[in-house]
Amino acid sequence: MRRAEEAKRPRARYRPKIFYDILCSIMKQEESTGVARITRVQNEVNLPSDRLRAHLEDMEALGLIEYGDGLACTEKGRSFVSEYEKVAEVLKRFGLD
Repeated sequence: MRRAEEAKRPRARYRPKIFYDILCSIMKQEESTGVARITRVQNEVNLPSDRLRAHLEDMEALGLIEYGDGLACTEKGRSFVSEYEKVAEVLKRFGLD
C-alpha cells in the first residue's frame, strides 16, 4: 500500500534540477525575446517568488547567472546546463531519474 501512495505523489525537485530548470527558462527567453524576466521564469519553473529569488541569489553568487534588470545566463551557467544533461542521461539509463 505504501508504494502505491508514493507512486501517486510527484517527487520533490532537488537543487541542481531547480537550477537547471531556471537556466533553461532563462536561455529560452533570451533566445526568443533577448531578455529574461523574473515573473516569466517563475511561472515556467513553478516556484513561489521568495524561493525563486533565493535560488537566483545563490545562482548569481555561483556565477551561473547575472541578476539585474533582467536575468542573463553566463557561460558558466550554459556549461552547467550541458553537464547536467549528460548526468541526467546517465541517471535515466539506470532508472534513477
